[in-house]
Amino acid sequence: MTDEYPLSASEREWLIRDEKRWQRAHEIAQGHAGLDVGGVYHVLRNLEKTPSERLRAALQHARLFRIQPR
Repeated sequence: MTDEYPLSASEREWLIRDEKRWQRAHEIAQGHAGLDVGGVYHVLRNLEKTPSERLRAALQHARLFRIQPR
């Protein structure tokens, strides 16, 4: 069987790290009833970013949802 869409080494490494991140998010959420695993995953991803990267992303997100004047 041949890979139709082969991954580069860096893509494969990212995918492995991301799967471990999801596993950790599930472990954390499992111990807390009602905790959203997707939210836990998001927090884990943000902890890997620098403060300036987090700020930049927050500002871009805020621009997308800016309230329009009437």
